[in-house]
Amino acid sequence: MWLFLFGTAVGVLGGLLGIGGGIALVPGLMYFFGFSQQQAQGTSLAVMIPPIGIFAAYVYYRNGYVQIPVVGWVAAGFIVGALGGAKLIPFVPLPVLRVSFGALLLYTGFLFILNPAASKSAAAMPSAIATILTLILGRILGKKLAEKRKAIPPPSSEIEYHI
Repeated sequence: MWLFLFGTAVGVLGGLLGIGGGIALVPGLMYFFGFSQQQAQGTSLAVMIPPIGIFAAYVYYRNGYVQIPVVGWVAAGFIVGALGGAKLIPFVPLPVLRVSFGALLLYTGFLFILNPAASKSAAAMPSAIATILTLILGRILGKKLAEKRKAIPPPSSEIEYHI
């Protein structure tokens, strides 16, 4: 029953604010229901797949708030990105995952609070911040992947002769 009520509250937020729901669903599943971050993110993705967003999107479409040409391109990119992100999740340490998710929430929250009438270009993450985050995440993932691979010793430069 609590999960249903929680889902209803997240659904209202999603429909009202035009968010996918993950912004509220992931932290809620973690803090109210004891999910790990990975479980919360996976559950959030499973919940959000077409049956949920389609109804709210239809209402937005009827009211003239959906830009159809944009939908296809963003959806295609989202599919590629979601598949890539899902494959990387086993290699991302939990503290990095939490900090990244929290930083994204704070960043977008500050954008809305500090400049609610921000232009489209101001809503995009500045390239310097995106570059820094990419470098940090790449370094962490590279180190984790290197730890998982077995080191193969180089061949010996000495030649042994047995007589």
